[in-house]
Parts: sequence; structure tokens; C-alpha cells
Amino acid sequence: MPTAKKRINITVDDRTYEALVRLSGERDQSVAGVGLSLIEEALEYQEDVYFSRIADERLSQRQKRVSHEKAWA
Repeated sequence: MPTAKKRINITVDDRTYEALVRLSGERDQSVAGVGLSLIEEALEYQEDVYFSRIADERLSQRQKRVSHEKAWA
């Protein structure tokens, strides 16, 4: 049965594979499922880092700001 999901192949060392197997047992997930979860978490983390960097740059600039209350009033 075809799936809409894309497939990728990755090669990992023994240590990484053993960690994935251990996590799959702890989470009651397949090794592939654990790998997908970890990739998704890493992508979210990278997105957070990116937007945090943008926020820090904006906060470092001297400019007039609108308070939260005024913005949502």
C-alpha cells in the first residue's frame, strides 16, 4: 500500500544504533519511529534557535516598542 511519507536511508555507527534500539524498547516504538521522533525534535530545536537569534537581534536594537497590553487591546 503506497504511503504519502517520504523514505530516507541513513547509516549509523554501532553506538548510535544501540542507543536507538535501547530507546525503542523504553518508548515501545520501532527503531525507525524513534529515529523519526529524534529528527523531528532536532528540527524543532533548530527552529527555536533560529527564532531566538532573531529575537535577540531585535531586542538589541534601540527602537520604540509597543506593550503587550496595547498590542492586544
